[in-house]
Amino acid sequence: MGGSSREDFVQEVRAAAGIDRLIGDYVSLKTSGHKLKGLCPFHDEKTPSFTVDPEKGLFYCFGCRVGGDVFKFYMLHENAEFPDALQELAHRFGVPIPQHRGGNSGEQTRLREMHREAVAFFRTSLASGAGAAARRYLAGRGLDAETVQFLKVGYAPDSWDALKSRLRQAGYREDELLKSGLTVPRKDGRGSYDRFRNRLMFPIEQAGGGVIGFGGRILGEGEPKYLNSPETPIFQKGRHFYGLSWSRDAIREADRVIIVEGYTDFAALWQAGVRNVVAVLGTSFTPEHARLLARYTHRAVINFDADRAGRSAADRAVTVLMERDFELRVLELPSGQDPDGHVRAAGANAYLELVACAPTFIEYLISSACVGRDMRTPEAKAQAVADILPRLAEVKNRVLLAAAMARIAQHLDLREADLRAEFRRVAPALRRGGAPPAPVRSQPERNCTLAERQLMHLLLTSADVRREVAATAREEELRDLTAGHIITVVLNQERAGHEVTVEGLQTLLEKEDQARLLAAVMEDFPGLVAADWEESWRIIRKEHLEKESRILQRQLRQSMEEGGDTTGVERLLRRKLEVRRLIETL
Repeated sequence: MGGSSREDFVQEVRAAAGIDRLIGDYVSLKTSGHKLKGLCPFHDEKTPSFTVDPEKGLFYCFGCRVGGDVFKFYMLHENAEFPDALQELAHRFGVPIPQHRGGNSGEQTRLREMHREAVAFFRTSLASGAGAAARRYLAGRGLDAETVQFLKVGYAPDSWDALKSRLRQAGYREDELLKSGLTVPRKDGRGSYDRFRNRLMFPIEQAGGGVIGFGGRILGEGEPKYLNSPETPIFQKGRHFYGLSWSRDAIREADRVIIVEGYTDFAALWQAGVRNVVAVLGTSFTPEHARLLARYTHRAVINFDADRAGRSAADRAVTVLMERDFELRVLELPSGQDPDGHVRAAGANAYLELVACAPTFIEYLISSACVGRDMRTPEAKAQAVADILPRLAEVKNRVLLAAAMARIAQHLDLREADLRAEFRRVAPALRRGGAPPAPVRSQPERNCTLAERQLMHLLLTSADVRREVAATAREEELRDLTAGHIITVVLNQERAGHEVTVEGLQTLLEKEDQARLLAAVMEDFPGLVAADWEESWRIIRKEHLEKESRILQRQLRQSMEEGGDTTGVERLLRRKLEVRRLIETL
């Protein structure tokens, strides 16, 4: 593809994606003037510093100083290279991909396309004669055809190479099959075979849509009961949930997420009309999971199985979510039921009533600490307190901590003052062991002045300003500025007759200057108009001349102390007087 046609394709994808549409799939954004703001997905923060400007097609975080366009966001969030981001966004937003680009598609794009092929294969297999047992299993779990179709559930045949043969026919190489995790290498090193065999297949999508892995439930005897895709370039279990791509809007609307353990738990709740739900992928709950959910809500109900493994997993999820200041409840269903069985037996309304009155995380901690103990004895109370206090050390909000202390003291029939004293005694040790995170720099190491930032902003938003400054500015006046190189590049582009865009300038600047450029173009300057460039330029010129005056003064003093020649001293003096006159005229 020629350069111009490739650029046309890039621009078409950029326009179709829309930065607010794309980022809105990952971050909860709220309107702030003509911009949108939210919590940055690239670093932990409680006060929104992440800004999206739909008109400019840019995002920028004033906290961690990361920014760019739709492609940059996707590349950062999905750890993708530009060719993969271009192809994936084209797929997602319905932009036709020129056919002769197929041979140049990136690795991650190939893997995503391979997973789409696998989804189609598994769904066809489910509808075939070989899928009869899988269809009976689904019917026995009460899942209707509409839910199965919506969730794209399929079936992996009881064959060593059925999927592999399909993918090889579609043009995928042996090394690509292995990298996708859909096949497993043979022990003798000769080729591979299908990873998933005789399993009900649940496609796993990333939050913004697009299949990146699978969960397979075995039909009949065999272990493991559930088998997930391995870690691949497009799939990491600790960064994804099952079902979030479908439920994210419902989570935002309800401002609460229900977290369950299994694929069939999710499917049963979804079919029953409970849509603000996600399922973990058979892995420990991670900080990345909490960060992902925090884009949609800060209220969560954990509904894991009531067995030992489920309680352990719930404890881990409570710890991680508390660190992100979630409002938490922990639901254990009656008689040890799982969500799937309960909602099928009792219905959605009964389930939602239990969700609404589920114990808070404090009540859950108290209940867990009291299980199997005779709480009438001082020893049992002391042991329960010893179990609870490490969890309280995770609570950062002082109001919540105070409420928790009062509730625990009341339930265990203790004096609140004694409980607080014990907490103060052990809290330093409980909180010790992890260095606090390094502070995020809110500004570059060398800050741009207000005049520099305003001039950059006007240069990037007004062609008239660029022309006037290009005709006025001299390179030596820019050399000492923090933003001097950026302004020089902008003016050189203008003088050469090139189009000046943020995207184009980013390719010409080093990382630090890229951040400065984005910060300037995204910053709000109330009341700033194009004509104000003259005042900004006057300030910059004055600062440059005053610096030159100070240098000349030092040189004059040194020359006179060293008995320098009269001609040199006179030259320095004339220049110093000229500089002072220039300053006075500004």
